[in-house]
Amino acid sequence: MAVEAELKARVGDPETVRARLRERAEEQVQTYRDRYFDWPSGSLDGQGYEVRVRVVETATTTTTVLTFKEPPVHDSGSKPEHETTLADAEPVAALLAMLGLVERIAFEKHCRNFRFTEHGRDMLATLVHVPELDDTFLEVETVVPDKTGVATGLDAVRAVLDSLGITSDDITAEKYTDAVAARRS
Repeated sequence: MAVEAELKARVGDPETVRARLRERAEEQVQTYRDRYFDWPSGSLDGQGYEVRVRVVETATTTTTVLTFKEPPVHDSGSKPEHETTLADAEPVAALLAMLGLVERIAFEKHCRNFRFTEHGRDMLATLVHVPELDDTFLEVETVVPDKTGVATGLDAVRAVLDSLGITSDDITAEKYTDAVAARRS
């Protein structure tokens, strides 16, 4: 089972980080419209699972992705993730509802993605702004074959963060879903 070895950080100077990332890769600007589903009791989230339907929009394309994340396999929050592309979000949302899941929260993320190879690994760095939150975030991830590779993958992720001027004090484990829910309440 593939695992995303990932860290997320708050970014104090997004434009400097963006400029450094543009030196590594072409910038892909995307908007994510995320909908998270759970049992009415919240037990999926409570156990660390996530079911998400995401619509990804660029200036010229729209793609829909269904994601199922298993509980974290590492203190960093890195999780096994299963994804598939969908033709349309609504039939899957209807199926989830018929199975008893409810839409727990929905929000959008404005993303600038950068794909590059560093330290012998394919990396994805994403600058994220959620309009409802005050901060800009940076997510850096690499996919490892299973949980035994997470520590090594995270070493490479930390090296990328270090090269971008992101320190361990900037790292956060707060989930966007929790932050948006707290802001709305």
